[in-house]
Amino acid sequence: MEREWILSVDVGTSSVKAAIFNDQAELVAEQSCGYPLVQPHPGWVEQDPKDVLQAFKEAIREVLNQVDQKPKVLVLSTAMHALMGLDDQEQPLTRFLTWADQRAQKWASQLRAEQKGLEIYQRTGTPIHAMSSLLKLTWFRESQPELFKQVKLWVDLKAYLIHALVGEWLIDESLASATGLYNLKNRMWDEEALAWCGVTQAQLPRLVKTTDCVGVIGRDLAQRLGLPENTRIIAGASDGALANLGVGAVVPGSLALSIGTSGAARQMVRKPQLDPQGRLFCYVVDHDHYIIGGPINNGGILLRWLESLFAPEIKTNRELASSPEQTQNFYEVLNKEVSAVAPGSDGLFCLPYLTGERAPLWREDVSGSFWGLRLTHTRGHLMRAVLEGISYQLNSVVKLLEGLAGPAHEIRATGGFIQSKVWAEILTDILGSPLGIPKHTQGSALGGAFLAWYALGQIQSLEDCAKLIPVTEVKKPNPAYKKRYQSGYALFKDLIHLGETQFEKLNEFAKGGCNK
Repeated sequence: MEREWILSVDVGTSSVKAAIFNDQAELVAEQSCGYPLVQPHPGWVEQDPKDVLQAFKEAIREVLNQVDQKPKVLVLSTAMHALMGLDDQEQPLTRFLTWADQRAQKWASQLRAEQKGLEIYQRTGTPIHAMSSLLKLTWFRESQPELFKQVKLWVDLKAYLIHALVGEWLIDESLASATGLYNLKNRMWDEEALAWCGVTQAQLPRLVKTTDCVGVIGRDLAQRLGLPENTRIIAGASDGALANLGVGAVVPGSLALSIGTSGAARQMVRKPQLDPQGRLFCYVVDHDHYIIGGPINNGGILLRWLESLFAPEIKTNRELASSPEQTQNFYEVLNKEVSAVAPGSDGLFCLPYLTGERAPLWREDVSGSFWGLRLTHTRGHLMRAVLEGISYQLNSVVKLLEGLAGPAHEIRATGGFIQSKVWAEILTDILGSPLGIPKHTQGSALGGAFLAWYALGQIQSLEDCAKLIPVTEVKKPNPAYKKRYQSGYALFKDLIHLGETQFEKLNEFAKGGCNK
C-alpha cells in the first residue's frame, strides 16, 4: 500500500526534533533545535513557552529546506507531564513545569501515604509523584492560591502547539492519561481526581484520540513554515508511547528499553494493566493499545556528572562535532577503564539516585551513594559501579513488568548508551537476556510516522510496525557474568532498603547546612 511522506515533530525537555520519513519508513531529513531549561529555585525545572514555540517553528522550517518533496501530513510527539496555566486572554501565567520539576514533592509524599493515592492510581494509571499534573495543580492551589484562581485553562506542551497550528485547545488521550486526571475505564477526565486538586473539566483542553486529524494548516502559517497549504495535523501521542512504536516493540512480550538522559522500560498491552502497589504506569496509545512500564530518572545524566568529576579535560561527542582535532572522547575513556574492571566492581555498589528516582521507588527525596568503597578502587571502579547501578535500577523495572505481564520474549534497546560497548554488555548481563538493537534509532519520531500511517489507513495495524523495524544486532549475556550479577542485584536491593530510612534525615541535614 502506498504511504505518504510524514513530517514527525518530537518536542522534548530541552529540544525539538523534526524528522521527515518517506513512504518506505526511511529517514530523509532531520533537524534539531534546542532551548534552555529555566531553574529559578532548587527543584524547579521549567520551559519558557516562547522558546519552545520558536524552536518548534524553526525546526520545521529548517528540515523542510532540506527536501524537495514536502510532506502533507504532520504528526506530533511531546514529552509527558508538562503543565502551564493560561489567563482569560489565553496568555501564559506560568512557564511550563516539566516532568523533572519537583516542587510538589510534599503533596506527592502525603498522597502516596494515603489510601486515596492508590485509589487515584488504580483509576488513572499514573503513579503518585511530583511529576504529574495532579500534584503540580495541588501545589499551585496551596502555594499560589491567587494565581491558581486566575487560571482559565491548564495546558500541556501538545495542547499549546496544536493551538498554535489550528487555533483549538486539544489534548490527546495518550498525554491526558499521564496527567493523573484521566480515567482509563471511562476514557474521560476523572471527576474525583479533578476534585482532589481543585480544577474543573472546563479548565482543561478537549480530549481527542491519538489518531484524530485535528485540523489543517491555513495558508499564511503554511507559507511561514514552508508547508503545503492544508497540511493535515495528526494529534499523535506521548514520546514514551511512540518510542515503543518506533523500535517495533508492539506485541505482547516485546519490551522496549531505552537509556538517554533518563531511562525507561515499557511494554505494549491490549488492555489496561495496573500494579497493585502503584509502581508502574499505564498510559493510552490508541483505542485498544496501552503501554505499561516505568521511567528512571538517572541514566546518561550521570555520565555527564562522571565526566565533569573525573575527566573534565575530555571532550564529549557533542563538543567533538565542533572540535574534530580532538581524538579522544569520554566514551573511549569509559570503555577502556570500565573494561579493565571485573563485573561487580570488586564489591563497589552505586545507588544512582542523584536526581531522586521514579520507578519503582517513586520518591523525590532519595539520594545517591556508593557502598563498599576501598582504597583499592580506581576511577574505573567508580565508573563501572555507576553503569551497573543504573542497569540494576532499570532491571528492577523489567522484573516488575514480568510480574505484571509475564516474561518478555524479546528486549529491544535504544538510546545514547549504545555508544558505549561496555555499558551495553553490562546491561545485557544484568538483564540476563539477549538485547536486540533495531536498525532504526529515530524512536519517538519514527513512532509518530507509524501512528500517522495507521490513522490514515496506510498500515493496517500497529503490530505492522514490528515488521518495518528489523533488529540488526543481538547482544547475548555472558553466562558467568550473568550469575555474578544475579548475586549483585540481590545485594543492590538490600542496600536500597538499608538506605530508605535515612533519605529523609539526609535531606534535612543537607537543608540545615552552614554558610562559609
